[in-house]
Amino acid sequence: MYTNEQLNAIHSSKIGFEFEFFSKEDLNETRLSLSNALGKKIRIEEKAHSDFAPTDEVYKLEPDNSGGTGMIELVTGPLPFVDAKLTLAKTLKWIRENGSTNDRCSIHINLAFDGKKLGPKVNMSNLDIGKFVLNFNEDKVFEAFPNRKDSVYAKSIKFIVPLSGMTQPSPGKNIWKNYMFVKEKYYGVNFGKVPKGYIEFRYLGGQDYEKKYSTILSMTEHFITSLYETLVNNKYTEEDLKLLDSVLEKHRSVIESYKTYQTFKDKFPNVKLMVDLKTADQIVEMYYPKIREKIFDLLTKADLREGLVNYDSDTGRIQLKDAELMRCFEIEGIDIVDSKIQGNIINCDLFSCELINASIFYSNLFGATDVKESKVEDSYVSRNVICQNSYVYGKRGVFSGEMEGGIFRQGKATKFARFGDNTEVIEIEKIKF
Repeated sequence: MYTNEQLNAIHSSKIGFEFEFFSKEDLNETRLSLSNALGKKIRIEEKAHSDFAPTDEVYKLEPDNSGGTGMIELVTGPLPFVDAKLTLAKTLKWIRENGSTNDRCSIHINLAFDGKKLGPKVNMSNLDIGKFVLNFNEDKVFEAFPNRKDSVYAKSIKFIVPLSGMTQPSPGKNIWKNYMFVKEKYYGVNFGKVPKGYIEFRYLGGQDYEKKYSTILSMTEHFITSLYETLVNNKYTEEDLKLLDSVLEKHRSVIESYKTYQTFKDKFPNVKLMVDLKTADQIVEMYYPKIREKIFDLLTKADLREGLVNYDSDTGRIQLKDAELMRCFEIEGIDIVDSKIQGNIINCDLFSCELINASIFYSNLFGATDVKESKVEDSYVSRNVICQNSYVYGKRGVFSGEMEGGIFRQGKATKFARFGDNTEVIEIEKIKF
């Protein structure tokens, strides 16, 4: 049950929807049919994420091949709660009768509040991201949409680590600035929209989401009340501080290991450090102040607890081997060999690795690397690399590997590239080498 204050917040919210789905009709017929069903004008845009900003009276319909050929997206403007509730019901009904969804389809919910009704306290610029992440009940969402848990498109926001081993975070108005929180859009909440005056919830979706009106409405109300409570009660409670203390305690060994190489050895005996493949303590100890920030990142952002770490002094690059990183928030700018990874990988060279539910950006994949249920964007994929049920995208990407299932949405492919019959190839540029 909601309090009167929460009910007032719900009815003072502004909600925008992004519905991803497939239609039985062409784009123009879909537009006409949806327009009649919703009683709104709908514009057709030629590309995804067009510049046109929908209003409460004019929506937009645009292609979105992230789920395969034929996927389209209906984007509404911000709507008062009562209107949004009706739009949600009518749109889901239309999809049930005239379209379909698959496991790559999502429904995104953009939220803000009417400041005229609730006052300046609900201005999104006042949002303390750290407090929201601490207090948000994410388990409730995944109980309602279990198929979205660990999804590469809606990963958990419950990731908090200290920013540096040199600083000890202290509570304050902007406490979140002392910690690392999620930022990019492939998480359940996209905080990158805050400067535009709203936040985007990306958790919901999956096959047949159009049959889950009551559940989607319940989750929307959950998002609204959670956001409202954070905005109006932005002071850190004793419980919040205890949670943050637990974060620090969890990483106590990491923070202490930052001080000296000897402390690192004591705290993490299964992580072997080398410099130019040399293990002599005096050599590693000499370089430790130079590499410890990168080591700290691996320990906190990638949960490294076992493996070989080499620092190449000629290239200034870290090389990681024989690691299992299944709770990886972010790995950036290193070489990784013979490792198993789940999480975000940016600007890395990967050799004979196993990747599952990973988001791979601007990287190079070599050797017998296996990629499963992952997103590969603007990356080089060499021969002998196998991508299973994955999504490959980006004009700067070059693909020479093999795909089974999944979607090759966009990119270059060499003569060595192989695509299974169950792989959907949408836009491909053949190159000779």
